[in-house]
Amino acid sequence: MKDKRINRPQHIKTLMQEQINILRRDDGLDPIDKARAIAYLSNIALTAIKDGDFDERLKAIESQLEGDG
Repeated sequence: MKDKRINRPQHIKTLMQEQINILRRDDGLDPIDKARAIAYLSNIALTAIKDGDFDERLKAIESQLEGDG
């Protein structure tokens, strides 16, 4: 499997989704540890989603400003 670059919020979101799914399928983990890990990764994913949304909005504003200038 080829390593993927992680340089955008969307990449982090995708990686966190993959890792959460791996954890969910692993029946050998302690349920409390699994829940903690999923909660932690979910928090990172939510931050990446927010950062990605912010980045898109900022680019749209910059584009508008460049068009007006």
